[in-house]
Amino acid sequence: MAGDALSRLGLVGLSHRTAPTALRDRVAAEEAMAVVWADRFADRAAETLVLVTCDRVETFLVADDPAAVAERVAADFAAAAGLDRLDPHGYRHLGLDAARHLFRVGASLDSMVVGEPQVLGQLKEADRRARQAGRIGPVLDLALAAAYGAAKRVRRETAIGERPVSIAAAAGHVAADIHGERDDLALLVVGTAEMGELLAAALAPGDRARRMVADTGGPRPAALARRAGAALVPFERPAAALAAADIVVCATAGAQPPALDAAILREGLRLRRHRPIFLVDAGVPAGIDPAVQQLDGAFLYALADLERLALDGQTMRAGEVAAGDAIVEEELARLVERIGVRDAGPALRDLADRFEQERRRALADGGGDAERATALLAARLMHGPMAELRRLAAEDPLQRAIAERLLARMFETDKEEGAS
Repeated sequence: MAGDALSRLGLVGLSHRTAPTALRDRVAAEEAMAVVWADRFADRAAETLVLVTCDRVETFLVADDPAAVAERVAADFAAAAGLDRLDPHGYRHLGLDAARHLFRVGASLDSMVVGEPQVLGQLKEADRRARQAGRIGPVLDLALAAAYGAAKRVRRETAIGERPVSIAAAAGHVAADIHGERDDLALLVVGTAEMGELLAAALAPGDRARRMVADTGGPRPAALARRAGAALVPFERPAAALAAADIVVCATAGAQPPALDAAILREGLRLRRHRPIFLVDAGVPAGIDPAVQQLDGAFLYALADLERLALDGQTMRAGEVAAGDAIVEEELARLVERIGVRDAGPALRDLADRFEQERRRALADGGGDAERATALLAARLMHGPMAELRRLAAEDPLQRAIAERLLARMFETDKEEGAS
């Protein structure tokens, strides 16, 4: 048993695994909706936490009857989604299963992109908002703290956060390998195809990065520069423009021959004193001459190369899920143990107080005779259990057998197998 605390925990949700984006968006299209739902559920449960991300909409709740409250939450979600019932587009978990789901979400084992770190930050932000509203109590406090510990272990003890799992992430991974973890890199986009804009946003995200768009003619480069917050730079002398860039994304469409040939790159490298350049060819057809790969300091990757890196990363991360789940189960067991010790505390204190009272009474009634006092103490402590066993023997033999086994374990009266 998970103990009284976890038995009051419940969860209702929809995720990328159960519901399409359009349906999830009808329930909560943006993070701000978490506050609206939390306000609605405030009078139904002692504790609530609502998590809204691009992958999921979930409500964690603590109540004396979590199943009944979860049923009402599910009905509200269904109504918002335009459904008669939330099933099969949603899910409900109670007790230990709800805690397990919380742990897996925090550790990014249940994410669309396994191992992505954003969800833990989103969970902590939801936690912060719920605490400010006074909606986190002792049960969610314990569960969330344990979930954060589990997520930290999964990140530390597995490779689940390693290796890129998207083309953009793969490009960023290669850029860091070539240039180091710098935030002041200069990036040049040549061409206006959509993939170039996406890669530029991933490769130069920081405020210190220098973003440039090559002015290859027409209105499109200027429009791209405005959208990307980049400088529009002349491209009459391509080698000079390349010399100023640490990363070049070539996103041309229909360029024949390639927009960037080996001679241009050779001159650009000479002008930048052969400091390395990372080149991403996102052109269709290819916008960079493959011969560039033979130049010292030029690191050319096509989209197919980055896609292979991303697929390798996805495969590797998927293989780490089992290791992450094993850690989750260990941390769940620790949480149950902590709750058990905490829940048993008052009963143990009451038992100790009763034993102490009987000890003092036996000493007083024994008149200074230690043997008589200990005999009185033993008889008085045995009276309650013996009376209860006799009652159970008459009324409920099965419960009597259970009580006998419990007493045998507690007082170590079990005889070893084979003993006479």
